[in-house]
Amino acid sequence: MTRHLHIDPFSGIAGDMLLGAVVDLGVDIDALAGPLRSLGLPHWDLVRTDRRDPVLGGARVQVHVRGQDAGGAWFGHDGHVHLGTILDAISGAAQLPESVRTQAAACFSRLAEAEAAVHGVADPMRVGLHEVGAVDAVIDICGGLLGLHLLGVQTVSCAPVSLGTGFVRCAHGLVPVPVPATLALLRGVPTTPAQGQHPTGELVTPTGAALLRTVVGRFGPPPPMILDRVGHGLGGRTRDVPNAVRLMLGTAADTDPEAQTVHVVSTTIDDLEPRLVEPLIAALMADGALDVTVTATQGKKGRPAWSVQVLAADAASRRILEDRLFRDTPTLGVRVRIEQRRTLPRTLRSVLTPWGSVMVKEACLDGVVVTRQPEFEDCRAVAQAANVPITDVIEAARRAAQGPVDAPK
Repeated sequence: MTRHLHIDPFSGIAGDMLLGAVVDLGVDIDALAGPLRSLGLPHWDLVRTDRRDPVLGGARVQVHVRGQDAGGAWFGHDGHVHLGTILDAISGAAQLPESVRTQAAACFSRLAEAEAAVHGVADPMRVGLHEVGAVDAVIDICGGLLGLHLLGVQTVSCAPVSLGTGFVRCAHGLVPVPVPATLALLRGVPTTPAQGQHPTGELVTPTGAALLRTVVGRFGPPPPMILDRVGHGLGGRTRDVPNAVRLMLGTAADTDPEAQTVHVVSTTIDDLEPRLVEPLIAALMADGALDVTVTATQGKKGRPAWSVQVLAADAASRRILEDRLFRDTPTLGVRVRIEQRRTLPRTLRSVLTPWGSVMVKEACLDGVVVTRQPEFEDCRAVAQAANVPITDVIEAARRAAQGPVDAPK
């Protein structure tokens, strides 16, 4: 059974709205504030206000920064902060769980990459972060991620994201809504126009978009689940339509426990030297790929090319694998899609052959073993040591796997 969270951004999403929603789901503010202090950020307090929506209820949580307004930058004498400063603070926050630090770092890296792309800065580490680098933005993001961790969330889905309209004033002047950084972060994400009686204005902020890209594994309707709690995080605006994000927390119904969502990254490369294919596969597997396939094909103008397809377990690992492809190959772009896959449960056990023990992988369907496959590297090592054909070792291991289970060697 999986602890699942479904996000309903019917009125958009921002970092403070997610923070308020996890508090409304039952996370104690002190349980958030204590670990967040280890970020070393100056002069802030986490406050739950008495504001409630008359229909939804919900929680409004704000970061109060003493000595400056809540949007003020930190550590930056020039009015902004760079990504490296934020990443250093996150990595040094020893009281935050490692998984939260990893997600927070990924979230801010995405924000910096989006800002860099918008402003034409080649290196995201050099882009100046304004609103998204402020004390309240850092606490909002890290606090929201910590709240999801404390709630025991394992998987996350999200409904299509409601976009705003009009214009908003920011550090760069008056810009259209959604702002460019938000749109850059929402590429590939299902969106919908503002619903109902929404007035003009910003519904999805860059921090909200970055959080979605970091934690959401699947966009669409919620899976079958036993609903446990519902929380609403309130924004700072008063509207006819509630300015809130809704979180639905429950237990996913495991109707098909072998079904999994995977992210598929693919690209076609016509200028990759053949000798580099093997180390590329090894590097992608080392980076956490579930599988990598490379096939010979023809590219544009009939050129010989390689078709590379990589499977990733989630959005965070997918980004790592995309970056590997960009760094280690000449490709200028990748295609991404989300698919469902079904896998058979499998176990490893040791069997004894006349030349030594090897591991055999067994896969089951409805509790019955349907395939037994000796581990090739084990068989090769045994065959080389005994100076016998590797096919003899493989066949002997398969025969041995039909008999009693041997103790692991």
